[in-house]
Amino acid sequence: MANAALGFLLQTLRYLAEREASLFRGLKIEEIQLELESMLSFLKVADRRKIREMDDDGVQTWVGQVREITYKVEDVIDKYMYHVAELQLQADGGLLQRTLSKTLLLPKRYSHNRKIASELQTIKSEIHEISERYKRYCLLEEGSTSNTNDDGGGENWQHLRQQARLIPDVDIVGIEESKNFLIKRLTESDQVPERVVLPVVGMGGLGKTTLVTKVYNHSKVKSHFDCHAWITISQTYKVDELLRNLMKELCKSTNEPIPNGVAEMDTIEISEMLISYLQTKRYVIVLDDVWNAIAWQHIQLALPDNGCGGRVMITTRMDDFASSFGVGNVLRLGHLGNDDAFVLFCSKAFSNKSCPLHLKPYAERLVQKCEGLPLAIVTIGGLMAMKEKSSLEWSMVEASLSWQLGNNKDLGGLKNILLLSFNDLPYNLKYCFLYCSLFPEDCLITQKRLIRLWVAQGFIQERRGLTLEEVAADYIKDLVCRGMLQYAESALRFKKKVRMHDVLRELAISIGQEENFCYINDGKEETLNKKARYLSMCRSVVNIGPSNCHLRSLMLFKTEITSLSLRGILSSFKLLRVLDLEDSPIKSLPDELVELFNLRYLSLRNTNVEELPESIGRLQNLQTLDIRGSKINILPRGVKKLKKLRHIYTYRRHQSLLTGNFSHYKFAQAPDGICNLKCLQTLERIGANNEIVKEIGNLTQLRKLTIEKVERNHGVELCASLRKMEGLRLLNVISTREEEILNIEALSSPPTHLETLILHGRLERLPLWIVSLQNLTSVALHWSQLNEDPLSSLQALPNLMILYLTEAYVGKELCFRCRHFLQLKELCIAQLAQLNKIKFEEESMSCIHLLFLFDCPNLKNVEGTQYLTSLQLLFLKEVSGELLGKIRGDEWVDFQHIPQLLNFNSTKGAYERLHQVFHTQVPSGAQDYQGGRRKGR
Repeated sequence: MANAALGFLLQTLRYLAEREASLFRGLKIEEIQLELESMLSFLKVADRRKIREMDDDGVQTWVGQVREITYKVEDVIDKYMYHVAELQLQADGGLLQRTLSKTLLLPKRYSHNRKIASELQTIKSEIHEISERYKRYCLLEEGSTSNTNDDGGGENWQHLRQQARLIPDVDIVGIEESKNFLIKRLTESDQVPERVVLPVVGMGGLGKTTLVTKVYNHSKVKSHFDCHAWITISQTYKVDELLRNLMKELCKSTNEPIPNGVAEMDTIEISEMLISYLQTKRYVIVLDDVWNAIAWQHIQLALPDNGCGGRVMITTRMDDFASSFGVGNVLRLGHLGNDDAFVLFCSKAFSNKSCPLHLKPYAERLVQKCEGLPLAIVTIGGLMAMKEKSSLEWSMVEASLSWQLGNNKDLGGLKNILLLSFNDLPYNLKYCFLYCSLFPEDCLITQKRLIRLWVAQGFIQERRGLTLEEVAADYIKDLVCRGMLQYAESALRFKKKVRMHDVLRELAISIGQEENFCYINDGKEETLNKKARYLSMCRSVVNIGPSNCHLRSLMLFKTEITSLSLRGILSSFKLLRVLDLEDSPIKSLPDELVELFNLRYLSLRNTNVEELPESIGRLQNLQTLDIRGSKINILPRGVKKLKKLRHIYTYRRHQSLLTGNFSHYKFAQAPDGICNLKCLQTLERIGANNEIVKEIGNLTQLRKLTIEKVERNHGVELCASLRKMEGLRLLNVISTREEEILNIEALSSPPTHLETLILHGRLERLPLWIVSLQNLTSVALHWSQLNEDPLSSLQALPNLMILYLTEAYVGKELCFRCRHFLQLKELCIAQLAQLNKIKFEEESMSCIHLLFLFDCPNLKNVEGTQYLTSLQLLFLKEVSGELLGKIRGDEWVDFQHIPQLLNFNSTKGAYERLHQVFHTQVPSGAQDYQGGRRKGR
C-alpha cells in the first residue's frame, strides 16, 4: 500500500511540474521527485515481501517510514498551494489594490517560500536517511528487485491454493447445480467435438477452485478424458514454466515418462511438443486463478482444437476476461443463500453442527456480514469454534471484526486470499477502493457521487480524449469486474449504484487504519486516529482537534452536528478537499468555510442551510457544489468566480410528479455570468431568458443540462447553443408553463452522444432529430400532448431502456410492435386521459422489467402481457374498474406470470396485491420518479 501512496504523490508532482512550474521555481521539487522515484521499485518488492513474511518487522518498519515521508511531502505541497491561493485572493481587486498588494504581499510570499524550502530540505534529508537505512540493513534480499517469478504470495499463496482443493465434501454446500452444469458441459463431447473453454468467475473466496476441484475429480469426468492436467497460474508467471508443468501433469495423468530434454526447451519447443502430444487425445485442463487474458493467450496456442472434445476450465476473478468466451460458456458463481450459509457456518463453529439458542442472534449477524462468501463463512466459523460459547465473547468478536481481520492469525487465510485481489490493483484503484469504505456498512453508493469524490481527491489519472469523470467510470467498471465492488442491481436501478461486500469493507477498513489512510467512526469510539487523512463519522461527531490538521476528506452520515461545532472543526482543517455534510441538521455555514482554499467538493444536500456566503468565490478550487434538498433559493454572485467548478446541483422536490402538477421541482436561481464557467459539466438548473439561451453555448464541456422557463421564442437560439455541446449526455428542457410550446425542431444536429432526453412541455410534433440519436437509453415526454402516436418514431431507437410518457399523447391506443423496444426495461405510461387500449405484440419488449400504468382512467384493455415474459412488476394506479375486473377474472391467465402485480387503491390510500405469488415489499421509488430518471445523487 505504501507504493500506492508514493505512486499517487509522484503523479501529483509530475502534474505540478508540468502545469504549475512557475509556482515551484526555486523550491527544488525535482530533486525530491527523483529521490522518491528511485525508491518506488524497492517499495513494490517490499510490499510483496510483506505479504510473504508477515512478521518481518524490519520490512514493515521501513515501508511505514516511506509512507510517512510520502505523506509529509504531500502535506508540504498542499500547504504551499494553500498559501499561494490565499495570497492570490488578497492580490485580486482594482489597479490600486493590486499595486499595494504586490508591495505588501511580496515579503510574505518570500517568507512562505523560505519556510517551505526549509521543510523540503529537511524532508530531503529524511528521504536520504531512509534510503541509506535500506542499504545499510539489506532489508531486501540481493537481486529480489528483478525476481520475475515472484508470485506476490510465495509458498503461502501456493498453500492457500492447495487448501482450496482439499476441502472435504462435508464442508461444501450450495454448489450442486453449478457442479452438474460443468460436468454436463465437459462430457458432451459427442455433441460438441470442438475445444470448449468454460470460465468460472467470481470474487475471491466464492469457492471457484473448490467447485472446479470437485468437478475435475468426479469419476464421470476422469473416465471421459484420455488425459488431464491442473495448472495454477500466479499473478506473475513464466510462460515456459507453465507449459513445462502442463507437460509434466499430462504425462503423469497417463503414467507416461516425461520426454527427455523438457527442462531445457524454450517456449516454442514445449508448445510444439504439447500440440503433438494432444493432437489425437480428448483432454481436460484446468487453469486455476488466471488474472488476465495474456496468460491465456500464451497457453491456448499449445492446446489444439483437434475435434476430439477437448475442454479447458478456467477460474478467474476477472469478469471481463471470462465474458470474452461467450455468455453460454461462463459460469458466474453466486453467493450462498441464507440457509446454506448458516448451515455451513454452524458446521464449522459447533462440534455438533447445531447453534445454541443464546448464540443464534450473534451467529446470524456474523453470517449476514459474510454475505454468502463461503471462504469468509468457513474462516469466521472456524475462528468462533475456538471461542468460548458465551454471549459476551461472541459480541466482542462481532464488534471488532475489522481488527480481527487485520490482526488475528486465525483469519490470515481469508485476508491473504482477499489481499491477492487488492494487491493486483494499480495504485490509483487501491486508493479508490479504500475510499469506498468511508461509506456506512451496506450503503448503496451512487456511482456519480463516487466519481465526483474520487475526482475531487485527485485519485484519477488523465487519459487523452476522456474527462476525469469518464476515466473514473472506467475505474468503477474495473473494480466490479475484479469483484471488489458489486452493482446494486435491482428492478428499479440499472447499475446506477454500487456497494462493497461487508467482508471486503472490513478488509479495506483494516488496511486503511494500518496505513493511516482512512478512519471510520461509527459512534462507538471517542478518539480518532490522528494520522488518518480521510475520515467519515456516522451518527455522532467525536472531538476533532488541531492534531487532525492534515485531514483531506470529512464525510458525515446521519450526525447531529451543529453549526457551532462545525466552526470548530473547519478551523483546524485548512487542507480539506472534500466536505460532505449531506443530511446534517445544520442551518448556517461558519465563516471558516471560505478559508478552505483547497476544497474541491462541498455537499449541503438535504441540510437546513438557507444561504451560501457571498464570499464563496474564495473557494477557487471547488469542483462540485451540491445543494439539492437544502433551503437555498439563490446562488450568490460569488459562484461565478469559481472557475474550476464542474458540477452544480440545485433542485429540491416540492411536489410529486404523480400529483399531475406541471412544476414539481424548485431550483436555486443562478446569477448572471454563470455561463462563463467554462469547466462546467453538470448544470442543474438554470432559468432561460434571451441572454441565457445564447450564452449557454459557451459551456461546451457540459455533460448534463437542465434548463427551465423556456419560452417558444427561445427555441432557435437554444438549439444553436445545444449544437455546440458535442459531449452532452443528458438534456432536460422545461417550458415556462404547461401550455407553452417547446420549439426545438431547429436542433438539426443534436449532440450525438446524448443518452437521456427529457422534455417538459407541449410539442406540436415529436422532433424528427430524435430518431437519429442512436445512443439514447432514456426518454421522457411530459405534458407533450401529442396528436400523433410517439411510438412510431421512438421504436427506431435501438438502445432505449427507459421510456416515460406523462400526459404525452392524446390518442386512444398505443401499440408496441413486434421486434421493437427490444432493450426496454422500464416503461411508465401516466396521465393519458383518453387512452383506452395498450397492445403488446409478440416479440416486443423482450427485456421489460417494470411497467407502470398510472392515472389512465379510461384504460380498459391491456393486451399481450403474456408475451412480456421478463416482466417483474406491473404497478397500476387509477385505471378503470373494468381493467381491474378483467385482471382478476377472465384475463388472469395473461397476468399470472408476473411476480409482483400491484394496484394502488386511492380510496384506502394503500397498495393491494393482485397476485398470490407476490412475496417482496413494494420497491422503493415505485410511486415517485423524476422525468424518466430515478432520483439520483
